[in-house]
Amino acid sequence: MIDLHTVPTANGYKVSIMLEELGLAYRVVPYDLTAGDHLKPQYQAMNPIGRLPLIVDHDAAPVSVYGTAAILLYLAEKTRQFFPTSLAERARVYEWLGIISSDIGPAYTGQFVFNVLAKDKNPFAIDFYNHLCLRMVHAMELQLAKTTYLAGAQYTIADMLGYPVAAVSMKRHPGTLDAHPHILRWVSLLASRPAVQRGMKVPA
Repeated sequence: MIDLHTVPTANGYKVSIMLEELGLAYRVVPYDLTAGDHLKPQYQAMNPIGRLPLIVDHDAAPVSVYGTAAILLYLAEKTRQFFPTSLAERARVYEWLGIISSDIGPAYTGQFVFNVLAKDKNPFAIDFYNHLCLRMVHAMELQLAKTTYLAGAQYTIADMLGYPVAAVSMKRHPGTLDAHPHILRWVSLLASRPAVQRGMKVPA
């Protein structure tokens, strides 16, 4: 049994999609970020970073894993699913896990903070992150013009990591994906998967 400590955000959906795709038994432990649940001692004892999602795998000692890319890699290695066998194909998956985690994710975090959360609007920061997000969208569009899925011909954990960003964050900015037909095609392809549909509803 796996405990999934999560919130209904793009980051949380990445892990619930993977768990649904694998068909693993898991329990959802929901958190309220506005109430500061993630900063309480009982959670920070598991994850001093105080962010979500996190899993606790009770089938393995138990072991806890924090961070979406780390969790998806852990589950892929545990089950030997959704991760290519050849080194060259794995390299592309590693690359896109890094791009989503280190480039696309932070760009959209900044965009959300300065456009939505900040009470005092900073024109420079808003313009910087809006343009950075559009660069990231363009990079993903170029990739998906060449391949069916993010890392190539196979559906992998790279797609699970990227899909919620496209389905949630990119639909907030630029607001529509109509100008990016290859991303739109990929989003529609993944949205048709029953496991993706279920994962995007966790926690209910």
